[in-house]
Amino acid sequence: MNVLNKTRRSFILKMGAGASAAVAATVGMARGEAGASDNPALKAALLEEEMALRQLHRAYERAMDKGLHEEVVGMFANDAEVVFNGGVFRHSQGIARLYRDRFRSGKTGGSMQPAPGFELTADQQREQVEVSADRLSATASFPYSIQVGMPFETESSLAAMARLHGEGVRTWWEGGVYQVAYRKNAAGRWQITRLEYDTLSRADYRAGKSYAQPIAVARFAMRFPEDQQGPDALVQDGVAAI
Repeated sequence: MNVLNKTRRSFILKMGAGASAAVAATVGMARGEAGASDNPALKAALLEEEMALRQLHRAYERAMDKGLHEEVVGMFANDAEVVFNGGVFRHSQGIARLYRDRFRSGKTGGSMQPAPGFELTADQQREQVEVSADRLSATASFPYSIQVGMPFETESSLAAMARLHGEGVRTWWEGGVYQVAYRKNAAGRWQITRLEYDTLSRADYRAGKSYAQPIAVARFAMRFPEDQQGPDALVQDGVAAI
């Protein structure tokens, strides 16, 4: 049994802006900040910021689904970082390397229905957005269900021919939760400062298949520049190694 498959309970992951908004019935809004619930003006302002953050995330999902990687990179702050598959991609250069180079070549990021038997639980698929009382920073969690791909590294003639025809990519389904941090820039626009792919399940699955099997995917083992599409740091035992 796949250790990443936390549950086998059936739950159909809702995709799209309307469904996601409906699922997010429980929202943390400036939790622990005294006075927010007693100040109608502040509460309304926080709700407005929350809506803006949800719109930003929907824009991120749409851009990823359509392969608009340059647009995705522009949503991050210059000093942001992304944690993906045991690697940390830092600042504008590292994030561009992940999305513009690795994700594009691997056909990664398009939305995908969850693999049968690997659906997220109700708790895992619940969206949460928390905005600070000063409305300058925020955190959020959003479920994801995407295709991930990795080009075959073999140099065989068959692999070379497949790459010539735009194939040669091993793909799988991956589901989990985005853990995101935001802050406003000087122009008052929300930007992503940290995004972590908290992966819960992976399966050898493509749309149209009637079955899915759990798979193991090797984490990043080399950093940039040894790996030209690699991370700036590796995550070891939950800590990013410089």
